[in-house]
Amino acid sequence: MKKCLVALLCLLCAAATLLIPWSAAASPYEGIYLVGVNDSVLLRLITADQMPVLRSGTVYVPYSVLDNKELGLSYALNRTGGTFTIFNRRQTVIFQLSGSGAADKDGNELDGRIITRNSVVFIPLRFVASYFGLTYSFYNLVLPDGTVPIARVRTDQATMNDTQFGASAAQLVAAPLSQYLASQTTAAPSSARPSSSPSPSPSAQPDPVSLCFAVACTDGGGFDHLLTTFSNARLSALFLFSPQDLLDRDADVRAAAAAGHQIGLLLGSEDPSGDFQLGNQRLGHILRTEATQVAFLDGGQAEGNWWVWSGNVSPRGRNVTAQAENLAQDVDARRVARVTLNDSLVTAQALRRNISAWSRRPYTLFTPTETN
Repeated sequence: MKKCLVALLCLLCAAATLLIPWSAAASPYEGIYLVGVNDSVLLRLITADQMPVLRSGTVYVPYSVLDNKELGLSYALNRTGGTFTIFNRRQTVIFQLSGSGAADKDGNELDGRIITRNSVVFIPLRFVASYFGLTYSFYNLVLPDGTVPIARVRTDQATMNDTQFGASAAQLVAAPLSQYLASQTTAAPSSARPSSSPSPSPSAQPDPVSLCFAVACTDGGGFDHLLTTFSNARLSALFLFSPQDLLDRDADVRAAAAAGHQIGLLLGSEDPSGDFQLGNQRLGHILRTEATQVAFLDGGQAEGNWWVWSGNVSPRGRNVTAQAENLAQDVDARRVARVTLNDSLVTAQALRRNISAWSRRPYTLFTPTETN
């Protein structure tokens, strides 16, 4: 009997050490924050651009947390109106992009505020959870070499309590955290040039290239990959949608807008004015804004208040390798490269191969807007 009691106490102690109330104890994971939704850890947030932040005791997480369908929440970004809205069938909260506050759909002021980092909206997780009736926990996971704080949001679909979730999460995050710390360590001295090879003379440097991107969203197979690639490169692009596809791809439109990208319309040549009007009507429902930037599927000219995207580089080749090589060659051949991509998986993978090189000199990356 005594042996059984001792064993039980040991088991309880072991479980308790998997998570402890949050504190600012010293740890190699200082400044790192994790997020869990129900029984899953959002490992995709363990990156420099997506890492949650703690400000004045409030955990802010990137808007993409809301893409988890288990939360039952939708969102819309209106940069023109300066608002970011989160809603479900029962409730709505409208944040000011300026960070000045929030209100419900009736105009009643609320305490929540959002922040923006690298054009990405970060939301106050505890406030959002409380407002929409979700369960919120914040505590430290105990790893072999330190502790790391995790914020967890739960719905009725969660099957683990916090102790069970802590045991699972501690095992899942060890390897990704180790990789993240290693990447941060190696990235710090990246500005130093290797000393093993001589620097080329100024005359050997290629001419600088100005580079921007538009994405004709006609496929969808590589859409999420493109968003991730652009986010990692801290680059904005022009995402173009056909008016006829807007209602079916409203989630993609919101995701692109919330990530800080420009939204435009793909018009046909038979009735471009009608397409333009239809597209803006539907964008009004999705984002509460209108597009002024357009491109033509089969040729067209500017008229009215349109700004027409005119690309001079597009993917060539049937596989990833061919498209990556052709894109690199076509961009290098121009002083100003306006690259029109599609959102297929092949093109998304080809872009990922080239984007790291284009993120460094002598390429100058810029976002296509009406003024440039």
